[in-house]
Amino acid sequence: MAENLTPAVLCSTGPFWALDLEDAMDAIAEAGYSQIELMVTRDPKTQEPDLPLRLAAERDLRIAAVHGPFLVVTKTVWGTDPLEKIRRGVDMCRAFGAGTLIVHPPYLWERDYARWVHDEAGALAAELGVTVAVETMFPRWIAGRRLRVHRWVEPTELLEACDAVVLDTSHVTVARRDVLECFDLLLPKLVHIHLSNNNGDGRDGHLELERGILPIERILDRIRRARYAGAVSLELNVNAYLDRFEDLVAMLRRNRELMERHLHKRRVAKGLPRTAREEAPQRR
Repeated sequence: MAENLTPAVLCSTGPFWALDLEDAMDAIAEAGYSQIELMVTRDPKTQEPDLPLRLAAERDLRIAAVHGPFLVVTKTVWGTDPLEKIRRGVDMCRAFGAGTLIVHPPYLWERDYARWVHDEAGALAAELGVTVAVETMFPRWIAGRRLRVHRWVEPTELLEACDAVVLDTSHVTVARRDVLECFDLLLPKLVHIHLSNNNGDGRDGHLELERGILPIERILDRIRRARYAGAVSLELNVNAYLDRFEDLVAMLRRNRELMERHLHKRRVAKGLPRTAREEAPQRR
């Protein structure tokens, strides 16, 4: 019997920072998701495990991953020491039963953090069952000059330095990289994907899947054909829907259905050679 490798489909609470956590979870649950990625923000409700765990349970949601407070706007949440943020994030993952803590790469001056990721993150995963996965980031351009503040902005650098990585499709587009090439490169250590579209205008837009320049259906088909079995988390800008709850739910549902339609196609057509299997009509 063929092994059933299907990516887990999540919705990230990260873009919901302007909504109460209860409202964000209500929308996600009503849109048909069963798993979420919880981002730790400046909202105290996200910073300790008890309340998110209760709210998720009341809505039949599982918190499957945690995004640590590594954004500029959350630089003081849980203190300013990245290793303390990781310690707190791992404790929260264990409270949730979540297997992945998502972090940003070290800034250029954060040598101790970089050394820890390179030398100790793998051992922590083996000991505690929580994988610390480092997300793709991007350089910045000022007056036409390329500047970087993070280490490992090149996918090859990230792959070499880290035991586990996160591919953010919007981030690599801002970095002027090809998403499909980055997926293929990072696949050996890839445990989590932040999926969204992008306008290709240099902004980290996190657009809905059908709005932008990225070949989302090709990306999803590549993920499926690669037999990737990590998480794919929709991380979509919801600012246009803050006062329109029903439209927000419809948008989240529409994007989930598009993603699942491509990720959950039958992977094997019995009796056909490999090349024919990939072109075989899908049956439902």
